[in-house]
Amino acid sequence: MRSILNILLFIPLLYSCQQYNNPPYDEKEKVLRDFPVENSTRMVMDSLWNKRDSLTYLRLKNLDLILMNESSTIPNWIGNFEKMRIFQIVNEEKKITSIPKSIGKLTRLLQFDIPNNNVTVLPSSFYNLKSLTYLDLRNNPIVLINNKISQLTNLESINLDGTFINNLPISICKLQKIKFFTLENTHISDLPTCLKDMSSLEWLNISGTGIKIIPIEILNAPKLETIHAKGLKLKNYKEVKAICEKRNITFYYDE
Repeated sequence: MRSILNILLFIPLLYSCQQYNNPPYDEKEKVLRDFPVENSTRMVMDSLWNKRDSLTYLRLKNLDLILMNESSTIPNWIGNFEKMRIFQIVNEEKKITSIPKSIGKLTRLLQFDIPNNNVTVLPSSFYNLKSLTYLDLRNNPIVLINNKISQLTNLESINLDGTFINNLPISICKLQKIKFFTLENTHISDLPTCLKDMSSLEWLNISGTGIKIIPIEILNAPKLETIHAKGLKLKNYKEVKAICEKRNITFYYDE
């Protein structure tokens, strides 16, 4: 059985090698095939990546930054770039709708930046990215952040602006390195009191949400410097303002 599995795994590679013996799909593939493997650390992948042989990319084993431009899918083999530290998607017209499970293999990844796409859910494997420090999911129709978010213990910045999230898991409060947390224009209506336990939190943006009350306990977060609460109608506005003034917390609010 093991030998059969090995053969099945090897067939796609054989096919890819045969493809590599064919003429390059376009001029860019010609250039890519000449890139020096050892010195190539950054790559822009355009919308035609799936027309080219995967080995044209996979041979560049030292890539630490990949920027995908105007692409509608992320290749399943993205997880093979074990040295990657930064992954970004810059789309204006095309939209990514899903993230492959193989993303969880990128255990050295520091930055995951996919704003303005159509991703609705993060695969469970995503929470294996324990080196991640910067997460930007803004303007994606994501509706849920899994409790496993607490596994991303090195996160320093989370941007969930414009997502469809309507509540936060309590486990998010275990992220002790978070400095910047932004929830602008989300469906959030309540903040968990345990945000006070985020010992590194400096900047909190809840503008344009449905929040009516800011739990006073959150203002005890030891390093909190700034709260953005534009467009809100807070029932405890006066109390929050008074405490912020006393503790030198900058409080942005439409009075």
